[in-house]
Amino acid sequence: MFLSDQEKAQITQFLQKIDFLKGLPEFELFELVGSVEKFSYQKGQTIIFQGEISHRLYLIFAGKVAVMAKVQNERKKVAELGEGEYFGEISLLEPTTASATLKAEESCQLYAISRDDFMSVAAKVPGALDAMKAKIMARKESLAKSKQPEEEEPQ
Repeated sequence: MFLSDQEKAQITQFLQKIDFLKGLPEFELFELVGSVEKFSYQKGQTIIFQGEISHRLYLIFAGKVAVMAKVQNERKKVAELGEGEYFGEISLLEPTTASATLKAEESCQLYAISRDDFMSVAAKVPGALDAMKAKIMARKESLAKSKQPEEEEPQ
């Protein structure tokens, strides 16, 4: 897949802002950019189904993505992600089932980095995997809290 120089520059800037990638040497960052895949989704299209095995980090360049999860046997929107945000980082450490369904709320342009490409770069940078694991744990806790039923106010 061909990426324009402008797209490569945008992806580089995006990756530099991701907390678990901060401090990644420039050469490794360029290596990640070279492995990026481009995806487009129309409004209503499913990007990932809950339970599906995922192995990519997705970067949202345009559009909005709804995060839908089962809460008390009912599918509910638990979050919305937009331009400049990302998802799928949990699957970079090990192939895992998606904890939520992600759907395009409007037309979306996404870029993705596969687990294999990420691991080949992260293995070269001491501390990269530890930083990522800490971020993943924080995200898992946040998602678990969002799935809990709200407590009723005492009357």
